[in-house]
Amino acid sequence: MTSKYALKVGLRSIPLVAAHDKINLKQVSEFKPLLAWAKNLAKEEEQVAKDNATEKPPVRVEKVEVKSVDYFGPRIGFVHLAVDAELAESGQKPPGLVFMRGGAVAVLLIIKTTNPSGETLEHVVLTKQPRLSIPSFNFPEIPAGMLDGSGDFVGKCADELQEECGITLDHNKLIDMTELAYGDQWDGVYPSAGGCDEFLRLFVCFIDKEWHELQELEGRLGGLRDHGESISLTLVALKDAYKAAPDAKLLSSLALLNALKADGKL
Repeated sequence: MTSKYALKVGLRSIPLVAAHDKINLKQVSEFKPLLAWAKNLAKEEEQVAKDNATEKPPVRVEKVEVKSVDYFGPRIGFVHLAVDAELAESGQKPPGLVFMRGGAVAVLLIIKTTNPSGETLEHVVLTKQPRLSIPSFNFPEIPAGMLDGSGDFVGKCADELQEECGITLDHNKLIDMTELAYGDQWDGVYPSAGGCDEFLRLFVCFIDKEWHELQELEGRLGGLRDHGESISLTLVALKDAYKAAPDAKLLSSLALLNALKADGKL
């Protein structure tokens, strides 16, 4: 199978081919998550060559086949790939099916307040919405959203808080925990690296609110209703948040929060 399209990986080109003729390879070749994947592959190969100057890379990628494409209106949302690669040591082919969707941001929003009895309390804001992949009609999770390819992680976080929660924040209140933990070594936290390129930039934000303002958040409706989003808000005590939702974004955020506090970075 030949193709006029290829992914630039360092000094070489990897053929990009389509499984059938209905796939728009030109559009796929410009898909930002795919370009980011190729860039990261080049970095990985360069690092291996630097560390092992006399050895071949342990994995050699030969071809990328586009199996199917899912659209969000006119633009690409998801791409299903088969990466043809070979292990240098054995000649065997490692698993290469990839569900490509790009990165996302998530926000652990912690609200500090004082109740009528004078107790100081901390709560986490969760959204509840249908997640048909599970399936659940009311799945609790922290606010999150897919990146648009701009690289503006903080801006996207602020947008998601406004869209899903109706909360407007100064950008300087959003702390990128993934950057504090990993610097530029990794794009973010990878929840399913066995078959998906998605990475999560995990943020934390601490704000103060009056007790009555906190109560007004409970049950608030959010989301872009005309885009099919049906979101409501709920509040849980920070100390109980890990029990309130089996959400990987939440649990990863809590783990990073505790680790960064222990290291004195937060």
